[in-house]
Amino acid sequence: MFDFHIHLARLPHQKQLTQLFCNGNYGFIAVACEPWEWKIVADLKKEFSTEQKPFKASYGIHPMIATQADDEMFAKLRSALEEDEIAMVGEAGIDKRYPGYDDGTQDQIFITQAKLALELQRDLQIHCVGDYQRVLKLLAEAGFPQETSQGQDAKGLQTLTRLQESPRPIFHRFGGDSSVVKKALPYGALFSLHEDSFQKKSTAKAIPLIPQERVFFETDADETFLQNNHPRHQSSLDGNDREYGECKGDSGTGSGMTSESAAGTTTPEEILTELENTLESVRAAYAECRE
Repeated sequence: MFDFHIHLARLPHQKQLTQLFCNGNYGFIAVACEPWEWKIVADLKKEFSTEQKPFKASYGIHPMIATQADDEMFAKLRSALEEDEIAMVGEAGIDKRYPGYDDGTQDQIFITQAKLALELQRDLQIHCVGDYQRVLKLLAEAGFPQETSQGQDAKGLQTLTRLQESPRPIFHRFGGDSSVVKKALPYGALFSLHEDSFQKKSTAKAIPLIPQERVFFETDADETFLQNNHPRHQSSLDGNDREYGECKGDSGTGSGMTSESAAGTTTPEEILTELENTLESVRAAYAECRE
């Protein structure tokens, strides 16, 4: 069982939960959205990750804090990535709910991270709420490589040869349509699916077009994960919409506070069970979608 996108630093009982993951059969990528998360994830990795039971991290500047990003923040991001040679970049992207979407600030912060992923040869975890075509345009502007010669499979989609090569864009909590899939495949793109990915008709129709080896599953679990029963909500925006509390801490200001109080008396074992059930739900939805 592998969780392709989880916000470990935003969950309660972080150390106990990480120990359960590493001792059991729950692989994951711990995604860190802003500087305070980078440190927590890096420290957890140093304490619990081993050659036998490693876990992978991703460090990035989420569009929610794009207007706060400066040279110092990017220097810290580079340092975190250079210290962890297998870490991904991100999540980076655009989100129409946050400042900097209309004036191009989010675009520039995304491009800078995309270029960093290219320089360091790392995969790029992409967040998109607003316009997938815009993200694809930004990838091209950043210089992300595409296949120059392809064949076609039985569905008329381009076949690619660079599946195992970084850097690749990863469309996290994918919410695009068929046109996005077709345009993203030449980048060697991977697609991470969430419960929400199957709520939107155009996305559900597009998912069978993705080669199975490019599909992964995620919980996107954060401080809101335990607040409601699943599925938490249906997507209403163009893209991978989520509750406003995600990636913002309890106060919604990027305070760096996890929702320990929201978890109540929930134990690490119970959280793990809920995570496993969520992944199984995504797997089942994917199987049904391909039928």
